[in-house]
Amino acid sequence: MTAPCLQAALHLARDLDWHVLPVQPHGKAPLTRHGVKDATKDLDEIASWESRYGPDFNLGAACGAPLGPDVLDVDDLSAAAFMLPVLRNDATPESATGRGEQLFYAGTTRGTISLGFGELRSVGSYVVVPPSIHPNGKEYVWLNEPRSRALPPVPVAVIGDKQSAGVGELPAREGKVGHGERHDHLKDVAVRLLRGGITDVPTLAHLLRGEYEVNCEHDPPARADEFQKLAEWAAHTRMASRERNRAEHAQREEPEAPAFTQPPVGAPVAEHRAYIRRLAGLAVDIEIGEVKRFGGSVRDGMQIELSTGQVIDFAHQSEVTMFGGWRRAVVAATDGLARPPALKEPQLMALYGSLCRVAHTERHMTEAEQHTETLREFLALTEPVIGFELTTAATRFRLIEALRQRERWDPFERGTLASPAEVTDERAGDHYLRGGELWDYFRFKGAGLGPREFPGRMAMAGLEHATISGREPMPLDPSSRRRTAHMVLYRLATGPER
Repeated sequence: MTAPCLQAALHLARDLDWHVLPVQPHGKAPLTRHGVKDATKDLDEIASWESRYGPDFNLGAACGAPLGPDVLDVDDLSAAAFMLPVLRNDATPESATGRGEQLFYAGTTRGTISLGFGELRSVGSYVVVPPSIHPNGKEYVWLNEPRSRALPPVPVAVIGDKQSAGVGELPAREGKVGHGERHDHLKDVAVRLLRGGITDVPTLAHLLRGEYEVNCEHDPPARADEFQKLAEWAAHTRMASRERNRAEHAQREEPEAPAFTQPPVGAPVAEHRAYIRRLAGLAVDIEIGEVKRFGGSVRDGMQIELSTGQVIDFAHQSEVTMFGGWRRAVVAATDGLARPPALKEPQLMALYGSLCRVAHTERHMTEAEQHTETLREFLALTEPVIGFELTTAATRFRLIEALRQRERWDPFERGTLASPAEVTDERAGDHYLRGGELWDYFRFKGAGLGPREFPGRMAMAGLEHATISGREPMPLDPSSRRRTAHMVLYRLATGPER
């Protein structure tokens, strides 16, 4: 079975012409050497990712023309509440992230713009897209999936008078940079310096002055404070703040762990157990016992039994490869007696590989399989509703009225004689389920899905979200006002067998 993110990557590259890149599992860091610069739409290259990075990699999409869309990345939903209802529409693709939302627009070359509630990402940037897994464990889900290469332009209200911090790339040119282009050129140089880790004002100002002296026309001459002002602007951007935090984090990192040679793939299980024991920092008289994986996904749990009877427990297997996650779990399980070394990411991935080879893996249903099974149970309860079609506003109004006049079906009410409806479109032959009844049943089964994520989860089970609108036929009395009605249905696009 093809990995979900690999399927999505092939779809985005083939059908939407987006450039994509593999991203660290449960993370946001690119797995490619040059980051977003390695984004590709080469299908053969993308198909090799699963063998190169494993099945659980996350998926990124390059931003900005000509590689991909501009993306409004909303981190603070409450701060963006004044704008989001206006921006949401059927033409704008939208996804739910681990803590916010993303809206996708036609790509431009403007560079990333910082906003009070997030960023408008463009050239030089990328975003993580569904069905990736956020570091907090939540899944990225399409709320309105992109269906066309044509995307709407970024609404003017989003940008206002805000300016881009530049794209951080300088095009090849001949001769000196003229006065009319000088300011934008120096801004782009400042962005490149930030990405190189230079964030202090004096150094930025000194280097910008040097760029001006060597590569820019001096007529008219620069203002006395021009380089200082540009340096202060760059040093106060979010990009500079991120670079400073990254540098501080690097200084706090512990010394590199000692090299432990990983057992080859075909090595005996005993060799992998010894490797795990060394990376756990266990005493020589403590051995690795049974390793249990409660499913084949990084979202499933894992337990490692020790010969002392102690258990190293992980709620999610991905915690093994998270920075500090392995050390914390081992120290906690052994009451502080173990001394695991500080491991870098390649060593953590090698450790996880050995754990997988040693482990007994229990078969658990994936989330999509669980939703499909619940849908199959729901379909067994439905009652056919026939004699309707959805071709015109009048026929849709007639269907909506008929469904609302049916006896209410409530899965929480015991002994009810009513049944949920399964509507057949007589003309098209499609089958539809009522959104409210479907939502009630999944709540009844304890799915715990919120209204915003429900359409995306139903897509996992082969259902297509559809809001239908109907209008009453023209009444005999011309003075009577015609009524309109709306209803949410789900079309059985690739519905499960009953």
